[in-house]
Amino acid sequence: MAVSLFLLMSVLLEKMNTLTRFRAFSTKSRKALLLLLIASCGWAQQQRLTVNPPEQIAIKRGGSVTQTLKVTVQSGSHVNSDKPKDEYLIPLKLEWEAGPVKAESISYPQPEQLKVGGEVLSVFTGSFALSTKFKALEGAPSGVTSVNGKLHYQACNDQMCFRPSSLLVRLPVVIQ
Repeated sequence: MAVSLFLLMSVLLEKMNTLTRFRAFSTKSRKALLLLLIASCGWAQQQRLTVNPPEQIAIKRGGSVTQTLKVTVQSGSHVNSDKPKDEYLIPLKLEWEAGPVKAESISYPQPEQLKVGGEVLSVFTGSFALSTKFKALEGAPSGVTSVNGKLHYQACNDQMCFRPSSLLVRLPVVIQ
């Protein structure tokens, strides 16, 4: 009985010591610790969408070419289409940086209509393709370059939506 009481007192004293040390932190330090914990939870978030690395394209100065990206949504998840039904939903959006090769147009597939709860959503699931028509500027220098892009999305399942995310896409290009 005495040993149990001693162990209980030791645990209580350790908890009090920890609480005292936590209270000794300034408010600023506590906020920084909380932000660090929240950020570390975000880093652990699993990507729910993948993009196959695009194949290199060859394009003549002033010419155009279409490149298709293969996108896959994790099984059991969906992403909002490029034109979701409600304005508060985050759309799938592919953006390309400007450079010697510019994106003229981006084509999205026909979305699925998925019933989640009492709502019907416009979404993409499984694997699908995004096509971009690129044009090389007339004065573009010939040689090897790349075009960088970002695919913005918000993945959800039938229970909840996850934090919005972006994937970087690098398209290798040969300008002739």
